[in-house]
Amino acid sequence: MIQFSISAPGKVILHGEHAVVYGKTALAASLNLRTKLKFNEQDLNNIDINCPDIHLCLSIPLDVILECFQPSYPFNENTNRLLDQVEQFITLKKDFSGTYTGSKQQKLSLQAILYLLIYIAYEEQMQIKSFSLHLSTELTIGAGLGSSASFAVCIAACFFHWARLQKSDVHNTFNEDDLEKISKYALSCERIMHGSPSGIDNSVCTYGSIIKFQRGEPVNILPNMPSLNILLVNSMISRNTKDLLERVIKMRQSYPAIIDPIFDSIDAVSKAALQILREIYDIQSTNDADLLESRYKNLFALVRTNQALLSALDVSHSKLDIICSIARDHSFAGKLTGAGGGGYAYILLQPNIDDIHITFLCELLTREGFGVNRTSLGCNGVTIEHI
Repeated sequence: MIQFSISAPGKVILHGEHAVVYGKTALAASLNLRTKLKFNEQDLNNIDINCPDIHLCLSIPLDVILECFQPSYPFNENTNRLLDQVEQFITLKKDFSGTYTGSKQQKLSLQAILYLLIYIAYEEQMQIKSFSLHLSTELTIGAGLGSSASFAVCIAACFFHWARLQKSDVHNTFNEDDLEKISKYALSCERIMHGSPSGIDNSVCTYGSIIKFQRGEPVNILPNMPSLNILLVNSMISRNTKDLLERVIKMRQSYPAIIDPIFDSIDAVSKAALQILREIYDIQSTNDADLLESRYKNLFALVRTNQALLSALDVSHSKLDIICSIARDHSFAGKLTGAGGGGYAYILLQPNIDDIHITFLCELLTREGFGVNRTSLGCNGVTIEHI
């Protein structure tokens, strides 16, 4: 019986929020808070799906799925037809058993799983047999941290890996061709969650590292990038991405001579940060502590500058400002990540800093009512944990 585990990271926007909508450079990094999937073939004539984070625990008879989705046809030519079939199947809930209330998150997650199961089974000539899936995540769902892309990449990698193992193609890593296919499958699936995904989130969650992107250009996965230690801080304020984007649009329409230079400055920050990140990667192999410290000081300055520019666009929030102020007061640098108006900020940490300083900073933030996670950026992408 085949069994294995898969994990995929989340995503953080390092630089370039809002300006990227207007064709400027942005940088995104993989976030080492991961979605984890456990897969087991089983003798039971069921497909069992357990997603405790969204209170989904469901069993569907295998025969019901095979009857609905066969005979196969070329889904790659008509994936919309498959999406419609999956949605209709879930609406009917034929012979479903377990915990399924039909909430939006449950419905979208189940659609994604069944869509990728049928799509990949056709594309990779995979036999659909009884199995169980257990999916959990360290990411806050719907908070701009790439949770839906991480989920989609995990599922795509799972079924792709299962297809390979069925053909006795045993491997414990994904090569570049594998990753390209997984990213393609995940992007197709993300249409269920987001309608018209940009391709940024699924690329970060698949490949890891740091990516550079501009509107209208292919996503550029950057090699030789350093891992960055951060505190990921939850402002505990919900945000509305659509409202924030519209606010910036209106500001630009009213004051283009003021707002366009801000976008240009954010673009310059992103490009300068990319150059410094490349230098940090090169310096790490030299053990030149003084030079590394100087580059981190430059990176800190860019993080603070980017936050100031976002504040000038009126997309920060008083709670985000407090987080960034606490960071600055203790010689760190922080900025919002994502749309702003609440949500998350990250605080960049120097390498080799004493834990006592980080513990003190975490205590200050916690006392203010914020949620704090110590983690890293630029980690590995989708990974086979074990076979």
